[in-house]
Amino acid sequence: MEKDIINHQYDSTPEDLKLKSFVENSKTKHMDITTIKQKTFMKIREEQRRQKQHRLFKIAAIAAGLLLVVGVGLHFMMRTDSISAVQYADAEDTNTEVMQSVNVPVGETMTILLADGSKIIANSRTELLYPKSFKGETREVVVKGEAYFDIAHDESHPFIVKTNDFTVKVLGTQFNVSNYDHAASNVVLVQGAVELSTSNKDVVRMKPSDKVDISNGSFTSKSQVDPNDYISWTEGVIHLHGETIQSIVQRLNHHYGVQIVCDDHGDTPLYGKLVLQPSVYDVLHTINDMAHFKMVKKDQVIHLVSNL
Repeated sequence: MEKDIINHQYDSTPEDLKLKSFVENSKTKHMDITTIKQKTFMKIREEQRRQKQHRLFKIAAIAAGLLLVVGVGLHFMMRTDSISAVQYADAEDTNTEVMQSVNVPVGETMTILLADGSKIIANSRTELLYPKSFKGETREVVVKGEAYFDIAHDESHPFIVKTNDFTVKVLGTQFNVSNYDHAASNVVLVQGAVELSTSNKDVVRMKPSDKVDISNGSFTSKSQVDPNDYISWTEGVIHLHGETIQSIVQRLNHHYGVQIVCDDHGDTPLYGKLVLQPSVYDVLHTINDMAHFKMVKKDQVIHLVSNL
C-alpha cells in the first residue's frame, strides 16, 4: 500500500493537492542519535539544577524566617550547579581539542562519557581534565584524585592517563587510578593490559589484578589483589577484608577532605562493608560501633580514641 501511495499520480484538484502535501510531510526524517543523547543529558542536568535550586531556596527561606540570615548559600548553589551526575562530551568538527574540566564535590561521584565511547567514574574531590573530542594520535586525559576508567578499544589511538607523578598508557581496558597523595598513589588493573611509567623513568607492565604502588614519582611495589576491593567505591561502599583502621582512615581523609587521626589501636582489623554516606560522621559512627572507638574533635582534627 505504501508503494501505491508513493507512486500515485496527483492531479490539480484540491483533494489531491492536500493528499500530496500530507504524504510528503509525513516521510520519516533522519534521526541524529548523537544530538538526541546530548539533548537528553542536558535535560537531565537542567532538571537536577532546578531541583537543587528549589531545595536551596526552600532552606534559605526557612533560615531567613527563623534566624534572620540573609544572602547565605548563593556561592554554594553556584558550586553544586557546576556539576551534574552525568556529562556527555560530543565531537566537534574542528582541529583543535576543546578541553573540559571537572571538580567533583566532596562526598559525591561523577560519571563522564567521552566522545570515543570511553567511560570515567570520578571519585569525591577528584579533578579531571579531558577534551570534548580527541583530535590527535593519542587520547589523553589528566586526573588528580581517584577515577575508574573503562576505555573503548582503539589500537591506532592509545589512551593515556596523566598525573603529576606517573602516566598510564592503554589501548582499551578497565583500571583504577588513585593519586590523591604523592607519597601513596596506586594503579589497579581490572582487565586488559597497561604500561605505567613514572616521572623517575620507571616502566612497569601490568596484567589483570596487578596493583602497582608509586611514591613521590617512583615505583615501589607490585602485588596481586582483588580489583573489586579497589573499585567498590564506584558503588558507594568500601569492602573490608581485615584492613586496619589506620588504612581506612586514610581513605576517608581522601574521600571527604578531612583530617582524621587514629590515636591508638590503629592496627585493629575490620571486616564487612562500609557504606560511604554523605556525612563522614555517619561513617565514623559505623566504625565506632564496629571497633568501639569514640570521636573527639580538636582544632578541625577528628581524633579516634578507643573506648576500651
